[in-house]
Amino acid sequence: DRALFNDLEHVCDDCYNLYRTSYVASACRNNCFEDEVFDVCVYQLYFPNHEEYLRSRDGL
Repeated sequence: DRALFNDLEHVCDDCYNLYRTSYVASACRNNCFEDEVFDVCVYQLYFPNHEEYLRSRDGL
């Protein structure tokens, strides 16, 4: 699902903009977003529906 992928990419892009490190940019996307860095990004960006983002990556 391209729309879902774009949403998850947006999380990583925003997280990169927050931390400005190449590690965050690449690690967030590791293993199709199944990485601890992605989880941290979701929580750090204060998504009100963070559990939905964490579950949505299972749809890829």
